[in-house]
Amino acid sequence: MSTDNIPLFELDVAVPSQLYMIEYSLVERGSLPFVPDFLLKLLHVADFLPQEVAQFFGFSRKELDHALTGFVSSGEVEYRKDGRLGLTAKGNALFTDIDDSPMRESISNYRKPFCFDLLTFSYLGIKSVPGRDSRTLRLKVDHEQVAESQRLAKESFQRNIHDIYKKGHLLKESSKSGAPEIYKISDCSKRKDFVEKVSEVLSLNAATFQFEFEGRYGLPESETYIQARTEALGAACGYNNINQISKVADLLEDEFTLRLIQDEGLNAHRLASLAIDELQGHGAETERQRLYGSLQLKRNWQDVFEKLKSALKSEKAEKFEFIWLAPSCHELWGKCGRHGQALSEIHELFKKHQSGINGFKVYVPLPDDRDSRAKSIARRENAEAGKRLFGFVESELLSSVEILLLKDKFVVVLYHFTDSRRYPAPVPIGFFSQSATDLARVHSLMAGALGEYTDAGAPRDLGPL
Repeated sequence: MSTDNIPLFELDVAVPSQLYMIEYSLVERGSLPFVPDFLLKLLHVADFLPQEVAQFFGFSRKELDHALTGFVSSGEVEYRKDGRLGLTAKGNALFTDIDDSPMRESISNYRKPFCFDLLTFSYLGIKSVPGRDSRTLRLKVDHEQVAESQRLAKESFQRNIHDIYKKGHLLKESSKSGAPEIYKISDCSKRKDFVEKVSEVLSLNAATFQFEFEGRYGLPESETYIQARTEALGAACGYNNINQISKVADLLEDEFTLRLIQDEGLNAHRLASLAIDELQGHGAETERQRLYGSLQLKRNWQDVFEKLKSALKSEKAEKFEFIWLAPSCHELWGKCGRHGQALSEIHELFKKHQSGINGFKVYVPLPDDRDSRAKSIARRENAEAGKRLFGFVESELLSSVEILLLKDKFVVVLYHFTDSRRYPAPVPIGFFSQSATDLARVHSLMAGALGEYTDAGAPRDLGPL
């Protein structure tokens, strides 16, 4: 693994996009059939008498006249005053070099689909990507820009014509003479709305100690996209939650995490050093395996899921109780494709085990017990959990932690550090433990909070959603 960047949080960003049907005409340079091609090549070398040309091709005079008719009428070949045949200026213009074949211009009409995003109007291809924008951070697009989308798409098509040609999307077949010119655009009409998903990874740069998104070519490099992403993340990431994290870490006697906190934030230099040591297998703690980054990151999920499979496999007859509880300090938990895969894997694992699917619960936070819209979103974004999706009214004590608990076997705790002024996205850091003491503390923390009643007198644990 590269130590230049330490991946910490993965999310999918949804950029509103549209598919357009564009009718356009191109000025194309095409080659000629075999005989006309060689006839013009011959006259491009020098002027010849008609009988010399006929003899060269084995034509009769009548056959030669027939072959020349089109070129003479188009003004590309003429009879000189001395009776010889030769190319006119127009005929010579068909050649760019003495060794080239003659290329004749023609106007060709096309009607094809093209896709552009509504934020930067970058060219996305000829096919829209199916799927909804659930489990994504959706970016906002200015209403005036949407109203002017057809004009902007038309301008982008003209601006990106060479890129579209290089991708093989402009013509029916590739042209040997290079990209053609646009003669005119007859129509550009919107046909379909969709979202372009951009997978982003927040990393800690181990050289500069900066929290930043990994740079990639394309849409993510656009200043307009970066600004829209920053605004959306700022609204979704919430406040500085150091106090809440410190309180939970103190309850769990997690001195390791407490030592990472400095000046109301994370000590990035120390974090980078410890993360690199852990990822390279040189971690200092023995009872607790430190985790850096969200559970959905490939390296973390593979590790945790293998431990879960191993525990269930070792005691096939025992019925297990497994809980995955989400944080509420930000709105980005599970906003990536891997989240759905993780839920599916858990569902299938318990379905095949003695515990059955009733052996696991996924708890998601809700603003209150009557928020039907929040419940609907939670069900849609965690559909793979099925009837094992549960809700709880947000708790200040649990707001900054994510807990994955296999009762009496192991526990995973992740503190989600948030502060849009310091980190562009949440920074999850925590540990995996099989210690009976840690299991008891975390179970007590979670059970105590879920067993409470809210200020409105409603149970915090809302049961199945």
